[in-house]
Amino acid sequence: MGWSFRKSLRLLPGIRINLSKSGPRLSVGVPGVRASIGVDGKARVYGGAGPIRYQKRITVPTPKLAVGRSGGFLSSIVKALFSSR
Repeated sequence: MGWSFRKSLRLLPGIRINLSKSGPRLSVGVPGVRASIGVDGKARVYGGAGPIRYQKRITVPTPKLAVGRSGGFLSSIVKALFSSR
């Protein structure tokens, strides 16, 4: 049997960082409609509430920054938020 982990951290109203086994994702939206993008560059749009939900993977251009192995804009934000100084 597989296992899962998910933790959501609210940064501002409507903006969250979701931590899961597959990695962190930045999520923006309101109840019923939400868009998210992960460090892997994959973006998704979610809709619905309760037991009926809609999910679709979308393609968006992601700006790349030279910030290490994975690179990418979101990974630089996540690294900056969770780095210990």
